[in-house]
Amino acid sequence: MTQDYIRIIARKFLEGTATEEEKLLLHQWYDRNGQDESEPEIVLTRQDEHAADVKARMFANIQDMQQHRARKWWQAGSVWLWGAAAAMLLITVFFRITGHQSASEAMCVVHAPLGKTLRITLPDSSRVWLNAGSSLMYPRNFSSQTREVVLKEGQAFFDIVHVSARPFVVHAKTLNITVLGTSFDVKAYRNDPDIKVTVKTGKVGVTLRDEPGRPAVMLLPAEQAVVPEKSAEVRVSEVSKPAIAPWKDNRLVFEDELLSEVFHALERKYNQHIVIENTMLPAERITLTLDNQPVADVLKVLSFSKKFNYSQLNDSTIVIR
Repeated sequence: MTQDYIRIIARKFLEGTATEEEKLLLHQWYDRNGQDESEPEIVLTRQDEHAADVKARMFANIQDMQQHRARKWWQAGSVWLWGAAAAMLLITVFFRITGHQSASEAMCVVHAPLGKTLRITLPDSSRVWLNAGSSLMYPRNFSSQTREVVLKEGQAFFDIVHVSARPFVVHAKTLNITVLGTSFDVKAYRNDPDIKVTVKTGKVGVTLRDEPGRPAVMLLPAEQAVVPEKSAEVRVSEVSKPAIAPWKDNRLVFEDELLSEVFHALERKYNQHIVIENTMLPAERITLTLDNQPVADVLKVLSFSKKFNYSQLNDSTIVIR
């Protein structure tokens, strides 16, 4: 069964038009592949439909399907399991769906789950790496004079194909980042107080969304702009090249970084929740390079360096004292 056919069945299921045979095929495909998120698929939805509408419609369809199958499968107890499997398929295996779409420019949202990074190719052949816990929205086709994407959450490294007549624009929180053809990193997680734009190659222009008349701050290779989300200040400094997006190669490099940001990075990389009871620690700074060591080894190094104790509360929670 091809991926294109799976996408067609998924769309029909969302719209409530899938046949019983198609629903069964979708169920069987989920049983074989539903737990693998390494290659998520894109599902496009009808015009001018919001994600909330899709969610409500999806569960309405699941409920209708359950009621229909209840007459046949109730004795075997399969109804609830099929409904849950279908919900998991549409929630975890496929990309989430956005509204305000036209027939020629449907919007896709890609999400990298915690503990994983993703690489995607945009319609213009530009490449994007998404760090764990990040979401990117982009059009199915770049049909306007500018190629625009939205970093809805998190961190992404962009390697942009040069098209002189069509600038590439990344919208991230309060910033607009404009390039023609270059590579750069944008870090804009919800729980980080600053937005960071770091250039690896080429030239990047950074402007504030609410101040369109203000001249762009231009960044060159190995330069970083740091913009507090709640202010209009743009601070530019130099960074070492090894510190530019090492996460896409499964490494972490911190140069005089706050421990609070280090702990956030560890949470995303290892899919752990870190509770910090020592209120003095987050404001401390550290310089550190990590490869792919187990989280226990990383915490041993950090605890020795910064003199704190820690314990693994359960499989997903670490307490630092």
